[in-house]
Amino acid sequence: MSQVAAHFRWPDLRVGQTLDGSTIEASGTMHALVYFGKGDYRVVPDRPIVCTAHDLLAKVVIVHRCGTDVKIFQSGRPDQAEESLLVELGALIGCDEPGDSRRFLDYVRLLESGQPVADFADPLYRALADAVAEMDDAERQALWAQLHHFWGRIFGHETVVEIVRIGSRVHELTAGIGYRQGETLSPQELGFAVGRRYCLQSRIAHYHPPAATSAGVRGIQLLGGNITDLAMNQAGAFAQYVRIRPEVICSGSVLHVPESIDSISGALVEPLACLLDCFHKSTHEIGQDDRGSILKRGVMPGGLTLIIGSGSMAAMAGKLALMDDPVIEVGGTREVLFIVRSQEKRDLILKLMNDPRVSCLVVDEDRQIPSTVASHYLPHTPDPYGRAFAGFDDVILAAGGAQTVAVAHELLAPTGSRLLTFAGTRGPCEVESGVWHYKNAGVLGTSGCNTKMMEIALGILSRRSLDLTPLSGRSWTFADLQEKGTAGFFEDRWLRPKLLPSEGLPGSGSL
Repeated sequence: MSQVAAHFRWPDLRVGQTLDGSTIEASGTMHALVYFGKGDYRVVPDRPIVCTAHDLLAKVVIVHRCGTDVKIFQSGRPDQAEESLLVELGALIGCDEPGDSRRFLDYVRLLESGQPVADFADPLYRALADAVAEMDDAERQALWAQLHHFWGRIFGHETVVEIVRIGSRVHELTAGIGYRQGETLSPQELGFAVGRRYCLQSRIAHYHPPAATSAGVRGIQLLGGNITDLAMNQAGAFAQYVRIRPEVICSGSVLHVPESIDSISGALVEPLACLLDCFHKSTHEIGQDDRGSILKRGVMPGGLTLIIGSGSMAAMAGKLALMDDPVIEVGGTREVLFIVRSQEKRDLILKLMNDPRVSCLVVDEDRQIPSTVASHYLPHTPDPYGRAFAGFDDVILAAGGAQTVAVAHELLAPTGSRLLTFAGTRGPCEVESGVWHYKNAGVLGTSGCNTKMMEIALGILSRRSLDLTPLSGRSWTFADLQEKGTAGFFEDRWLRPKLLPSEGLPGSGSL
């Protein structure tokens, strides 16, 4: 027995074997874009893919790359992806120690080069170092080839997939979890169909139950209380196929895409739902009655909205702010002003929005935004109530950093403004705290969406209240990634690029 076989416990993925407590019913290979740490994505042309009796197997039609994917490429994701990858690595070698996810790349370098670093005493790292030290060059190369098959993470969650196989025991998955906690999934809800398209809610989370008196009301999703996460803890959609496991099915996270919605728009349902989640939490007081304040969700009706950013999320936020939907009343602003960084971005936004209520300013630096905006809205320019411009009713951040948040506080109107943040900012900033108190201002953010918002987003698209197709950027294939390298896919910052996994290749994997 070789040292590789002796030290590492590779899974047996043949049909008839058991995986995760269920029998494998189909097994094959596919092209996949696999993450091996910060800045390190590799195209693996023969990544294994299986379907057990309790799984759905789906062909990935399209998957968009989101801002989170870019941040992972730039900085890694030690709190989730790397952490779970080290658990998987420990299982492969039979070590129960969790490993140090902050030094994830040291594990990768050791496994690829065979050269350990002396100052790293972590038990999992030392166990790997001892195993690698016993291998010759050929065995180490064989080890790295096997790790390409069985390790690394496949990200990608803004997707539309097409079911190609339904496990023989999927119908048994009737006990709901997460969004469906305490409910029984009906045969109709488990009636998945081969050839039908679906989008996926990637965050399979715990939900805080509603009060017992709240009939027909679902609980609140607990951020940070995940059961699992598609593309963080499980394999996602930067691949030709995705294995949809029981946790995803039982939580109601497999959502049918109606025929009236094209696949590009369907793959933008998840980011649209992220925006909707924050819009729904933002409320403006629009009147009083005998019960108190009357609150309207979303942007101020007839108000003025500022959006900082020029990407797909910025344009999508602008479309929501202007939207007139007969069911979901989150829009209704009278004007949207975009702040962008270049003339090219200005031209892009005006083309994407194609709306006379939209204007756009080019501002080089955050500190210049207040003065540039003041020049744009001359003091004698009145609002519908005859008041001179004094600030925005809603400020939406779809780009920028911590200091952009501080600058945004300077742009809020005197009464009842809201600041909505989607840019994934981190780090401290200084703001005048009196803005919240004396202006009745509010600051809201979102780091994801819940399943209900995805259902609502699908409804908006079905009613054709929004057109999202122009917000999808360049198309990439695995052939492009192999020819030009993977970095370009994550450095493409014009609009949301998309991977078309089954195009540009002679085959679509083997199953």
